[in-house]
Amino acid sequence: MRELHQLDQQQDAVRLAGWLARNSIRVRLEQEENCWVVWLVDDAQRETARQLLQQFLTNPQAARISAAEVDGLKLLKQQDAPEPTLNTNAARRLKRRWSGVWYLTFPATFLLIGLSILVVAVTTDWRASLQQCGLFMPTCNDVQSRLLPKLFIQTPPDQYTDIELLLFNPMLPNPGGVLRRGELWRFVSPIFLHFGVLHILFNMQWMWGLGRWIEFTRGTPRYVSLVLITAVISNLSQLYWSGPLFGGMSGVVFGLIGYTWMKGRTAPEDGIGLPQDQIVYSIFFLLICMTGALGPIANAAHLSGFAVGIVLGMRKKLWRRLRGF
Repeated sequence: MRELHQLDQQQDAVRLAGWLARNSIRVRLEQEENCWVVWLVDDAQRETARQLLQQFLTNPQAARISAAEVDGLKLLKQQDAPEPTLNTNAARRLKRRWSGVWYLTFPATFLLIGLSILVVAVTTDWRASLQQCGLFMPTCNDVQSRLLPKLFIQTPPDQYTDIELLLFNPMLPNPGGVLRRGELWRFVSPIFLHFGVLHILFNMQWMWGLGRWIEFTRGTPRYVSLVLITAVISNLSQLYWSGPLFGGMSGVVFGLIGYTWMKGRTAPEDGIGLPQDQIVYSIFFLLICMTGALGPIANAAHLSGFAVGIVLGMRKKLWRRLRGF
């Protein structure tokens, strides 16, 4: 926290705190020996808070500032209210989460990684793939697999013979047909398809590092909601951009990156964030993919997933601004 201003009278301090709170600035009031101190909770709001403070000092008796005194009194009462006690069930759940056991701390991340590896294992023609060793060995290329066609967002053509036809083959998007047939899993299932060893290694590395952290910090229900929302929107974006034959967890990964980035900037109290160099690296990689230098890439899924993650990460700040407006 940062000290914003000191005032001699409690009424003036309450009025200033209410004026700031009404404009979505998070503050605290504390009484010291001979004055009242207004503390700024989020340092990122410093410039806006100083501008509002200047307006207050210019005319503290203005009607709109006087009307904010009610908000200041509410803030003061909330501070004086006793902290709610943690119930036994919540304490037990928190203790289990800190136990370090995977199915108590990050079950959804483990399941997502496990399903991705399983899909690659059962939908790959290993005899053909092993002829091309190394990180660029193709996967999810078994044309005889009954499972593989059911994991694309739409049913692919009856005949496809190699990995090139699995990527960006032009087809008309038809999500309505998916809905009519009740195949709702198709809106999510493309995230488990990976068309190369390097492809799945890159995505699973991010999921293992960033996904576990978000799930542990924010909880499994919020994390699963974030993954599902990002997956559906990024898959639909790629469907309308280039057709239904695509796959990969990259859209979700970029969604997690955008979410963590914005959380660190707008809600640091939630305990997650990314260093600036990792953000620069991620955006640089996003731009490199768009050039086509790395081959056929689901750029629409990357961009839309990144955008969705940013919006979800800053939704609290957006909501506060909308309420203030």
